[in-house]
Amino acid sequence: MENPGPSGCNRRSIERSQTSIKRCLAKKTLSDPAPLRSLRFRLLGPLIAVALIAAIIVALASYRLGDRWAMDDLQERFVGIKNTLADSTFPLNATVLDSLAELTQTDLVTTGKTGRVKYSTLDGLDAAPQEGEMTIDEKRYLVYFFDTQRGKIRADDVARVAVVFDERTLSASRRRAAILPLATGLSTILALSSITLFMQSRLVGRISKLQRRVRGIAAGEFACTDTDHAPDELGRLGADVDEMAGQLDQLWKRVNRQQSEKLLHQIAGGMAHQLRNSLTGARMAVELHAAQCDSPDKESLPVAIHQIELAEDYVRRLLLVASGRQDEDRPTDVTVCWNDVRSSLSPIARHLHLDVEWHLDESFDSTPQSDASHRIGDGPTWVAAVTNLVHNAMQAGDVVEVRLERPTDKSVCVRVRDNGPGIDKNVADELFEPFVTSKPEGMGLGLSVVRRAAEHLNGDVAWHRDDGWTVFDFTASLMDNDNS
Repeated sequence: MENPGPSGCNRRSIERSQTSIKRCLAKKTLSDPAPLRSLRFRLLGPLIAVALIAAIIVALASYRLGDRWAMDDLQERFVGIKNTLADSTFPLNATVLDSLAELTQTDLVTTGKTGRVKYSTLDGLDAAPQEGEMTIDEKRYLVYFFDTQRGKIRADDVARVAVVFDERTLSASRRRAAILPLATGLSTILALSSITLFMQSRLVGRISKLQRRVRGIAAGEFACTDTDHAPDELGRLGADVDEMAGQLDQLWKRVNRQQSEKLLHQIAGGMAHQLRNSLTGARMAVELHAAQCDSPDKESLPVAIHQIELAEDYVRRLLLVASGRQDEDRPTDVTVCWNDVRSSLSPIARHLHLDVEWHLDESFDSTPQSDASHRIGDGPTWVAAVTNLVHNAMQAGDVVEVRLERPTDKSVCVRVRDNGPGIDKNVADELFEPFVTSKPEGMGLGLSVVRRAAEHLNGDVAWHRDDGWTVFDFTASLMDNDNS
């Protein structure tokens, strides 16, 4: 049965993890809160309640104050009428009382010495009123009395005068005193509530958006599509959430890579033993054939043997990685490594009918140098990385240029150019990460190995597009003479 490979297993593992997370979130997702439990009500309710209570208290206080003002005004009016009529010498007949009642907005009742009513402007009054409150035809009145100073000698025989105030006038004064602050308070509450509701709706909307963002992060959706970056507390919280999502995205990818690498190590340990035995048998067969072959053209046989030896070396390194160990560095001259790469890939290029141009900088000689300034810290690692880059270029385009340069005295740079279509945009940002590839049959390990080789050799690897060409620059440090 065909092995699905580490990347297939890893993808299925990731999909299962994301599916389980989404199911868990679906169970824990709460429905929209009840109106009384919503944030709008919790913020707006207390504000309206406090404002309404304050308006009612102010209205009651105004009502009480208005009642006091009305009573004070009534007393002032009564004192004014008393001071005017108590010492008066003009007769208090019906005509005079009607005029005074209309002028003072009151009703007047005069009584004689015997207490009988002599004149009255109040209809329905049968007997002399008593001081205080009285009701006539379901209408309430307040009655105040004062004695005339000339009661015994007055021609009209008026001894006492009753000033009658309508209770409805007092009630109207009280209502006027209470309605104005109450109306002002209610209108203020309405205006403040409308503005507060609008602001809270925007605030709750931003919080809901942030909640959806956090829920998406919990479901594994780390990419940001709609972010609130307003210059306030929620904006700063949204920025922190985005930063957290970015860190989680990196950690998630790192975990996936570690899982894939762990699986690769497990598979590599089993495959390497079988490959080593097969390669050993193939090399022995080729060597036996080379010894028995009488053909004058034997160039392909040494190349085949060399390729098998390289494969055996790769398998040996793979076994070391699977066992958790690392091979010792083998310093090698740059030109030796260069010739090794060229001799191994040139026959492949001829077989594929590709035009591969090899350019060696003039600062390098065609023969190895004895000093360490021309040596790479680990020759096999450099050869494997450059071979990978050139092989990828041969697969991408039909014209390939490989150039070995020396940008500084302490480093070498291999520039590989091809006229292929270039790198897929979907993988361009993570090109050197493990298991990232645009090839259907690829595993995405080649360029990650190249980057690790560059780091191991204290160098760097980068790529760019240059006028229709894809360019890879692989830089490695040279050894110092002190390290020879």
